[in-house]
Amino acid sequence: MDAHDIEQTLLSRTVPGLLPPDQGWVSPHYDGLSIANLPATITTLLESPLSKPSGQALPGALPALPYELWADWAPGLRRVVLVILDAFGYRMLREMLARGEGRTFFDLAEAGLMVPLTSVFPSTTDAALVSLSTGRPPAEHGWLAYTMYLRELGIAANAILLCPVWTRKPDLLLDWGLELETLIPIPTMAERLAAMGVTTGAVFSAHYRDTGFSTMLYKGVAEIRGHLHASDFWGQLRRLLAETRGQRALLTAYWSGLDTLAHAYGPDTDLCEAELRTVSHLLARELLASLPHQDREGTLLLITADHGQIHIPSEHILTASEDPALVRHLMVPIMGESRAAFVYPRPGRTEAIRSHLTRTYPGWFTVLDSIQALEDGLMGEPISDETYARAGELLVLPNRDHALQQARPSVPLVGRHGGLTQEEMLVPLLGVRLEALP
Repeated sequence: MDAHDIEQTLLSRTVPGLLPPDQGWVSPHYDGLSIANLPATITTLLESPLSKPSGQALPGALPALPYELWADWAPGLRRVVLVILDAFGYRMLREMLARGEGRTFFDLAEAGLMVPLTSVFPSTTDAALVSLSTGRPPAEHGWLAYTMYLRELGIAANAILLCPVWTRKPDLLLDWGLELETLIPIPTMAERLAAMGVTTGAVFSAHYRDTGFSTMLYKGVAEIRGHLHASDFWGQLRRLLAETRGQRALLTAYWSGLDTLAHAYGPDTDLCEAELRTVSHLLARELLASLPHQDREGTLLLITADHGQIHIPSEHILTASEDPALVRHLMVPIMGESRAAFVYPRPGRTEAIRSHLTRTYPGWFTVLDSIQALEDGLMGEPISDETYARAGELLVLPNRDHALQQARPSVPLVGRHGGLTQEEMLVPLLGVRLEALP
């Protein structure tokens, strides 16, 4: 099974009767070829070297990636380094390599493995990172999108800042009594690894280090390091490698720079290309070239992403708050993502919303029944009670390069994600044993 075979498998996957075939959408591959399958893979690889892999290293999680993809990594493995580059789409990487750029990524692929995987749905950071933390699909963990309606407080909330959508005060919902333990009541991969005697560490932005969302996401991680810039991102990871030398360990590092630039300028711009060149250079110079042999030995480097991005022209965006004929039918503001919107109609207004969107904006949107989308497996299974509540009554999927947003953001977003296009859904998995690198 090579990259081409996997890509064809992913592109041919559909949800019969749910998704229109003419959109070219990519469905999540929760049964073995998605980022949500990485936790079970990593946990299996880090099981005791004295025991045969059980296949149940992460109970309750989605299955591991196909064995043939990672069998060569297992002998003598003691540590896994998982680097998550936000918005690093598979198409973006392929185009970069075709231009002869990103030499570091090319070298990693030559020495190891480079294949596509799917993101989860919605293809957005909070849903994907929770799946990468727990090995569970969004339907089960319930952390679905950037904005969600939390029925326990009756509030439209920002799911990363944990505050009402009308403010940006971090963790305000915690001040109001929301309990972190109840939001994602699922054990993390780090907690399972700790029970197995595996050391865990993480590197992410210092600005989010002590927030409620990061506390949920990194529950069970023993050593957390905040970084301030690109240089100390790789430097902190290098230090964690030195400090866990000789131990069984999982070290996770998350970099958001590419996502930030792609949102601001678009993913297909020279500014994003410059960011990728910078990441390639710093990865080579500040991490790989600086590691002594003893920090390479028995260590697997995995690089992946939470999602990709797609360019959205401003004239293809419907802002709900500026459409009175739509607003009058809404019980709460449009939730979810601008590329995967959760809609809560007022009683009896469901068909009015569907009719308005399809007639007033012909060809812009595919409007689905949220329960049908959930029960057809678009967000995985099992489906938690909270997921039913947070997914709304209608799921609006913008076609091609369209978007549906509740209000205009303070800073225009050129690049967006959350949907099912190849650009958003396909992400790379680069894997290499560090001893194999020159």
